[in-house]
Amino acid sequence: MAIPEMGLFKFLKLSFFVAATVVGALNFTESAVYIHFDQTPPPWSRFSTSIFRYSFERPDGSKACRNNSCSIYCELDGQRLKPCHVGNLVLKNLTANRKHNFLLNVTTHNGDKNSSAYSWFIDTIPPTVKISSEQNYTNAEKITVDITFSEACTRHGGFSCLNSSNCDVIVDGPAHVQPSSLSTIEPNIKYSFLLVLPFKSMYGRVVVTLADEFCKDRAGNNFTRSNTSTIIIHFDRRPVLVDLWSSVPSYELEINGVPRTVFTTNGTEDLEVYVDFSIPVINSTEQILNALDVNFGSLIPVNQRTHGNSRFAFKLKNIASKTEIITVKLQASLLIGRTGTPVSPVNSLAFLYDCKKPGIGLSTSSENVTKDSSINIIVEFTKPVFGFGASVVEVNGGRLIRFKELSRALYSFTVMAITNNMVSVSIPEGKVNDISGNMNVASNRLEIVHYSTPAISTALHSFVTAGVLATTLAAAALSLASTNLGAIARNNYVASDPSMNLHGMIGHLQVFVLSDWLLADQPIEYSETTKGLRWLIPRQKLPWKKNGSSLWPNNVYLDLGRFLKRRRRAYHAIGLINWSYMPQKLLFPTEIDPKFHGRHNISKENTPFGLPLSSNEYFTFFLRGEPLSAGNVVKKLQNCKGWQDMEMNLFWLSIGVGSLLLLHFVLLVFLKWRIGTAAQWMLSVPRFELLLLILALPCISQSAAFVIRGGTIEGIITGALLLAIPAAFILSVCLFLTIAVFTGSFAQYKEIIYGNAEEQWHKKLWFFIVGRPAYGKWFYMDGLPSLFLSCFGILFDDHKGPPMYVFVDQNDTNTVPRWVGSGQNGIGRMRAVSSDDSHEEMKIPLPMRFLGCARSSYIVLDLLRRVCLGVIAGSYSTHRSSQSLCALMVTLVQFICLFTLKPHIRRGLYIVESISLLSEASIFGLSLSMNKSNSIRAKTLGFLMLALLFLSFVSQLVNEWYALINFILNLSQPHKSSFKLGLKFAAKGLLLPFFPRKHWSRVIPGSSQAKSVLVPVLPQSRETELARSNQREPCVSQLSSMTATIVPLISPSSGSPIIQATGTTGETTLTAQKKDMKKLRQLAKASFSGQSKDEDTKASYRFRLESFSHETVSNDPQTSTSNVMK
Repeated sequence: MAIPEMGLFKFLKLSFFVAATVVGALNFTESAVYIHFDQTPPPWSRFSTSIFRYSFERPDGSKACRNNSCSIYCELDGQRLKPCHVGNLVLKNLTANRKHNFLLNVTTHNGDKNSSAYSWFIDTIPPTVKISSEQNYTNAEKITVDITFSEACTRHGGFSCLNSSNCDVIVDGPAHVQPSSLSTIEPNIKYSFLLVLPFKSMYGRVVVTLADEFCKDRAGNNFTRSNTSTIIIHFDRRPVLVDLWSSVPSYELEINGVPRTVFTTNGTEDLEVYVDFSIPVINSTEQILNALDVNFGSLIPVNQRTHGNSRFAFKLKNIASKTEIITVKLQASLLIGRTGTPVSPVNSLAFLYDCKKPGIGLSTSSENVTKDSSINIIVEFTKPVFGFGASVVEVNGGRLIRFKELSRALYSFTVMAITNNMVSVSIPEGKVNDISGNMNVASNRLEIVHYSTPAISTALHSFVTAGVLATTLAAAALSLASTNLGAIARNNYVASDPSMNLHGMIGHLQVFVLSDWLLADQPIEYSETTKGLRWLIPRQKLPWKKNGSSLWPNNVYLDLGRFLKRRRRAYHAIGLINWSYMPQKLLFPTEIDPKFHGRHNISKENTPFGLPLSSNEYFTFFLRGEPLSAGNVVKKLQNCKGWQDMEMNLFWLSIGVGSLLLLHFVLLVFLKWRIGTAAQWMLSVPRFELLLLILALPCISQSAAFVIRGGTIEGIITGALLLAIPAAFILSVCLFLTIAVFTGSFAQYKEIIYGNAEEQWHKKLWFFIVGRPAYGKWFYMDGLPSLFLSCFGILFDDHKGPPMYVFVDQNDTNTVPRWVGSGQNGIGRMRAVSSDDSHEEMKIPLPMRFLGCARSSYIVLDLLRRVCLGVIAGSYSTHRSSQSLCALMVTLVQFICLFTLKPHIRRGLYIVESISLLSEASIFGLSLSMNKSNSIRAKTLGFLMLALLFLSFVSQLVNEWYALINFILNLSQPHKSSFKLGLKFAAKGLLLPFFPRKHWSRVIPGSSQAKSVLVPVLPQSRETELARSNQREPCVSQLSSMTATIVPLISPSSGSPIIQATGTTGETTLTAQKKDMKKLRQLAKASFSGQSKDEDTKASYRFRLESFSHETVSNDPQTSTSNVMK
């Protein structure tokens, strides 16, 4: 039903009309005219034509208007109707769907009046219904359906739903109405009921409507269905699927034999992301954008049709980096389909955005300057590439003889150098491309200088090697010979130590070898020479290391750090936290299958040829080098941590030292078995072990520095433990020197000082530079084993110590020198004594004693330098000029101490040590000024450095062989001083243990087993020999004409000491007169016995003569030697 709106004026007129009607009704009893409506339209009519029939009567029933005697006035909806007939009135074309008001007014001829009104509503709109539900799309089993009528439709039975067969609701589809659920919300207007959907059906559609003309409204209009009278219910219990894909081009690659789909691009126009749903969702575009997560950049919605909220498009912008693995994730739990079912989870979308050109790194295991004609080169791309082959490589100065593809990112090839010239290798730009289509940039240019080993280097290191081995073997052989002769010979052979400065000679050679690590730039000639001497450290490749391991570059490509940094950023960006997610076996190469050619732009929803790659796989296959490359990087990093360098040092050091110790043990057992005595000098225990430990100090220190340099906790602990070895040894040496030498408890150094000698200035200057001749010797305390100096003399016997001076007056030719200790006023003096006189030994001044202690401590400084140079050599992974500077400073400190203290007894040893230190310092200094850009200057400096090495070694070699020759000459005594005879005795000493004992007397006549012992003495100094031969020192000749050397010997089989006396006096001989025998006995007593009156304990210290000047030794053994029994 429709009620039209009325204006204000019409409303007022209607109000007036109603009021008049009411007033007329109230006065009806008083009116003389009655209006009777015989026919009127119904109050609710569906017709636009209305007929009114009316009549006028008086109270008595008679007609009031006869012969048209009444005046009739008609009004419809406030408008006068003309004409207004007396008996009836037909109103046509009335306005439908509104209320109408008819007013009839009559006036008789006598003035009686009356009026009457009638209202009705014309309703031509048929009743309809609206069927609605809160969920037109649902996944429920039952839903509530509401029915709302436009007006009451109660006529003709009205709305009812008694059961499934008698119900005005019509259901088309797999559903039915539950009649018992019908409820009236508003009577005759609104109803509700439950619609039951089938549980077994996953999805479907149900149409709900009402039957036709099952009721009428008050106006008689039949029920008519409209658009709202039918509802379609969609039920869907299937999961809501989503497809997350992009417009990035795709390629089908065969990886490890399995087809895979790769999404990659280098253009920003392809970076569009689409989200497609299997059914529309109720979420808006903004909500879906909030549900999308992207690791790089930002997504912006694209204005286009959403296809009923089933497809959404976004643009990826603001990507800062040129290479990223883009990962787009959809939080499906935030999205709901229109049926109410949550959106099913979907895998993240991963694709590679890479607009950066692949970089190339060329590296080689060869040095920048190498002598190997075959140069192995590694080509490492920053990411896998396609189309790389041998034809792409440009080689100048050589030819490519081998090419191998290790992976798409790693290649190796070998270049054969044609001549001794520069070999240049490079890869031009734009030759290969990556998976995204980016062409490569130009590689670094690898320039390697090929050369042949200079002949002078080969000759020099061969000469040095032969010299060291010959000297060492000769010293060992002569030590063994002297041991055998001293044990089985009746005569007492006086010998010196043949290895007096062997550790010094090898130690200086070790410094030259360490310079291979210390010098920043080395000429080829010098470098090849030191490499030939590396066995002195020792350092060689480990035997269990494969040859292929050296393929990895010795010099890492400089741009590798930048690439690794980029990879590291991508690695963390894509969340590769656990390496266990990476494939255990990645068998590249990745090949493009021919059957996939031309298949591009395939979205994720249409990838029948292979699964897409994950973000991890993109990084593995396209953004990093192969696992082979990574493995080599790990090996390189391990080597940078120093473990491999330490293993190379300590393994060969253990092999060498262990072999020598085993050989030494076997030799000692053999000597004990054959001759029943211990080895002497070089082969004695622990002198031989101390020699090996001193020589091993640089190697141990360098190994410790290698692992400490790595910076790992394990390396620092291991290096500290290794450094504890040289530290403990040096502290032990200091403690030994303090107890045994500084206090004079075990050994005492005595030296003869000549007085009253006027020296010219040039002679004083010469002595200041090269040192003053010293005539000194070491004595050991009475009661100590005779092998004390033989075992521990390596630590102090060639150095001066806290002295006890003997002063000799050269002007008095009738005095006999006697040991007298220095008093508080100066140095002790030599004065004339009688045969019964005694002497006093007095302490020297404290400053002189400190000077002697400092000279004895020179061995500690030498050991510290060996350790320091080893540490400096291993502390740097690359050559730096600071290494040379540190080594130079350490060497200069030792030289200054050597020049200031002049600690050596033999002046010749001091000279050769000075030459060696100056040579080493010069080499370190020359390396600081090295400039390889000037090849002529570098070659000149190389020859100069070789000359310094040669000078140092030759001086040491001459010094050692001088000691060996003296040793051989001493072996020939007491028969005669003959080199040939000495060699003969040395040969006999070596062969004697292999002969039966019964034949020993034939080899050495007069030998009695274990009847005498050999007492070695220190080798005579060069200064003494020169003084004796050239008569440069008059005091020496005067002393030799009136002194004698008496060496007390104790036979193992007899308690009587055997005295061997030698003299040079020409006036008398020991065999001529018996009184001379007595005189020699008195002289011996006066010179080498006596008690120190300055000691508080008054103990008797008798020091046996260990070494003395040989100026008193006669060349004629027949006239200068006698055996005297006390």
